[in-house]
Amino acid sequence: MSGRAFSAGRLSKTRYGNGPARWVLDYRDAVGQRRRTALSTDRSVAERMRVELIRQRDLELAGLGSIEGQSRPITEVRDAFLADLTVRATYHHVRGVRAHLRAFFDDVRVERVRDLQPHMVLAHRSRAIAAGAGRETQNHRLRALKAMFGWAVSCGMIAVNPIANVKRLPVSEKHIRHKRRALSDAEIERLLEAAEEDDRAMQAYLSAAKTIASGTKGTRWSKHARPERIPQAVFFRTLLLTGCRYGETMRITWADVDFQARTLTLRGENTKSGRTRVLPLRSTLAFELRTLRQTQERVLGSAGPRVFLTPEGAELGESSRNALRVLYRILDRAGIVRRNERGEVVDLHTLRHTFASRLARNGVSLAHAQRLLGHADIAMTAKVYTHLGVEDLRGAVESLDAGPHPTGHTNTTASDAAESA
Repeated sequence: MSGRAFSAGRLSKTRYGNGPARWVLDYRDAVGQRRRTALSTDRSVAERMRVELIRQRDLELAGLGSIEGQSRPITEVRDAFLADLTVRATYHHVRGVRAHLRAFFDDVRVERVRDLQPHMVLAHRSRAIAAGAGRETQNHRLRALKAMFGWAVSCGMIAVNPIANVKRLPVSEKHIRHKRRALSDAEIERLLEAAEEDDRAMQAYLSAAKTIASGTKGTRWSKHARPERIPQAVFFRTLLLTGCRYGETMRITWADVDFQARTLTLRGENTKSGRTRVLPLRSTLAFELRTLRQTQERVLGSAGPRVFLTPEGAELGESSRNALRVLYRILDRAGIVRRNERGEVVDLHTLRHTFASRLARNGVSLAHAQRLLGHADIAMTAKVYTHLGVEDLRGAVESLDAGPHPTGHTNTTASDAAESA
């Protein structure tokens, strides 16, 4: 078709089914393919639409299609972007980007790229923050929008990213709404003891142990078969001793656990960074995992592919809501507050932060910690490393050699002497 001019197309009136007659444009697109497009029931409107379509086609033939691409429907750009992102990024990343785009365009109703203005993004952001959204969430949303339009520019679909100059919101410590704290060693011990105690208590409840012991229901009722519960303590111990995210942990299969080498493999398709990492397992944790598998085989008849299951033996869901509910019950049993007086919370991700802090307490280098935690950027590892308690810092200060006391007698201060007395 090179060197050949295409016609301006031909309008004809056509009726489809029982609907009203429409004006249909018969023309050839920029690659020479014949197209028939229903435009409008009104001849004058159809004529204006024909002129616009032919003009866009001719611009594409002249190599100026990306400029005219600003008239593309945003839904077309979004769907193409997400389809390409699906083959380049992890499932969880795609799901997050899709959710951000949906939230934005559900609020900001624009049809074409050219209709979106930077002030619309700013207005949406202001409304969201006024409704209680966090600044970091809004920055993630802006990043998703910019990525979509930036991708469209690189692909030649559009000429200009309409929101390229919109700036991210500054985020400091005072803007963080969901602050987590690392657990102390004493709290870790109490939490794990409470988790095992919770397993025993819930199994006793399912077994009706108290009622059977009282004999109030009779011998026949006492002999009824009762289910055995899949223990949950090892799940929380794994989070604490490996630093895995919930989404990574719930997808671990028995094939990922090497009992002989005492390693746990987190496959790239299940990690946030998309990279596979192999973690060493402590001997005690490897033993507990082996015991867990034996329990599953006894209770369920065979161990399924997944390592961690619900108390009823089903696979853990994408949402961490049920696991968080169990953790809250364990925290209450351990006497650990969910939110302290400074507003710092304890949740499932806190266990990962606690793992990172324990690495820092034990002098593990940032490079090793980054590999264990699976951070793509070592700056993120450094940020998590700051979860050190005052007592940890006190130990570091006390370890310093301050040299001889000014009097030449002792390094013990008067207050220290008073306290020791």
